[in-house]
Amino acid sequence: MIRHYLILFTLFLFLAGCAHKIDTKTTLYDDWKPRLAAQKTWQAQGKLAFISPDERQSANLNWQQDEKQNNLVLTTFIGTRILSLKQTRTGALLDYDDKTYTDTNAALLLKRLTGFDLPVDNADNWLKGTLTSQTLKVDELGRAQQVIWYDNTNKKWQITYSNYKQQGGFWVPGNVTLKHQQIKIKIQLYNWQFN
Repeated sequence: MIRHYLILFTLFLFLAGCAHKIDTKTTLYDDWKPRLAAQKTWQAQGKLAFISPDERQSANLNWQQDEKQNNLVLTTFIGTRILSLKQTRTGALLDYDDKTYTDTNAALLLKRLTGFDLPVDNADNWLKGTLTSQTLKVDELGRAQQVIWYDNTNKKWQITYSNYKQQGGFWVPGNVTLKHQQIKIKIQLYNWQFN
């Protein structure tokens, strides 16, 4: 009988050892910043708030990019799709209000149909915090803190980054705030994935 208990005890110890939590935190690359800038395949999930003098809107955000296209999906907090914007090298396709629209410029298409001013054409650089500019302010670890930046339509944006976390070997921002005149866009990013 004692032998059976000893075998069971040993088995439980073995299973407990196998069930311990595996640390998923990756080691930070020494050259994380240029590697992050070169990373063209990524996905970011979070929340977005659009604030202007006339309105306030918020949505869940799922933004994916690879070498060929950029996809932005905004949903309500209960999961209903608000819009889906797909951008390729040749143009943009917006599914909004049960209709599909096309244009050569994704940011202008989004603004024209929704009133939502977001520089989607350059998301790869500004969302990851890898912009290069003489106005760029960085912290002691080289992470972007604030920058004045002009988009493809020459709109001036003040971008502020905060709440960095390590993910995929990179420092990535958890919060990004964009300001253009009286428009403020606050983005909270809680999950990044890189391929």
